[in-house]
Amino acid sequence: MTAKSISFCQGKGSLSHNNREFVAKNVNSSRIKDNITFISEPIADAYQKCFSGATERYNARQKRKDRQISDYYENTFKHKICNTVITAADKRKSFYEDIVQIGTMQDSGVGTADGELVAECLKEYMNGFQARNPNFYVFNAVLHMDEATPHLHIDYIPIGHYKRGLDTQNGLTQALKEMGFGSGKDAVNRWRIRERKVLENICRQRGIEISEPTKSRGSYSVDEYKKLQKRLESLNQDVDRLNAEIERKKQERQDILHYVPDYDKRDKEEHELLCICSEFDELLKNPFVRWKSKDELLELSSKMVKMVENAQTARIYAEAAQAEIFYENQKLGKYLKELEGINSVLKRNNSELKAELQEKSEVLDTIDRTNHGAVMMAERQLVFEKQQREIAENQRKEEQRKRGYKIGR
Repeated sequence: MTAKSISFCQGKGSLSHNNREFVAKNVNSSRIKDNITFISEPIADAYQKCFSGATERYNARQKRKDRQISDYYENTFKHKICNTVITAADKRKSFYEDIVQIGTMQDSGVGTADGELVAECLKEYMNGFQARNPNFYVFNAVLHMDEATPHLHIDYIPIGHYKRGLDTQNGLTQALKEMGFGSGKDAVNRWRIRERKVLENICRQRGIEISEPTKSRGSYSVDEYKKLQKRLESLNQDVDRLNAEIERKKQERQDILHYVPDYDKRDKEEHELLCICSEFDELLKNPFVRWKSKDELLELSSKMVKMVENAQTARIYAEAAQAEIFYENQKLGKYLKELEGINSVLKRNNSELKAELQEKSEVLDTIDRTNHGAVMMAERQLVFEKQQREIAENQRKEEQRKRGYKIGR
């Protein structure tokens, strides 16, 4: 048997991946059943168990309510609890993950005798992990047997005890110090060296020879390697931010999908709008009444515009709920462009409304002028008819006078 390597590295911390809530490309789905779950406790329950008592004790000491902490996780990480690692402003992580592996796919592949042997070593190592590390609260641990090489994912919350603030907090530095690994940058390295030795002893007891640890940089120069390492750290930070954003988007999606419109309110508003439109049309039918009721018309018009705007807003939100899966992947630029488009349409509608009102006003003026002309013509006609009657009456009297004069003679 050739000497095998031991790998200890910090994982990204994705509980959904570890617990196979989704299956990545490098996973053999037919072997998922072979995975071994040592513990799988929801992170919310883990935080409740670790910090609820300390939070209650802290709040009991506060005289001001605004200094009390309602939720330790959200207060520390400014984020709702989720299944990916969240980093706080002071660099603390919501949880830490270590990936432990013995050998490679070439010498310890899954399905081989050596693969089964290293899996037994990893199980023994995991069974003693919590006892060796009392300040690391392990809430999720899985041995993956469905990828190329058996390996462990260990997720834990570091527990530290303090004199100021909460007496129990998430704190890796304090946890390592309390477990006897000192302080400073080398504390984590001292802990990893101890854990490696434990695993080496387990392997040797089972006849596995362990090679000396190496850290290769391949064909890169020192400067190139350092630049790549910095780039990798930057990418990991971007991944953390994106994972947090994905969790937030998922929550927003759930909120939209569970939105239930208030149909009764909508029906009432539609009925009210129809009534206002009917009243508006009745007032427009009679030009004289319309002129006298211009203030009322303006008030009704204002109500109609406001109700239409509310209806448009409700319609837009309903459409967003139906097409949320499509829109959640769109960038902010497109959203702003849509808003600009809506604003443009509203401005155009407003211009059209103004033009329509101006047209109606001109029609009203024309009707008023026409009516005035008709009245004047009617008055002139009455005067003319009166004059004609007077002329006819005078002629009749003159004829009667003449006939009477002849008869007398």
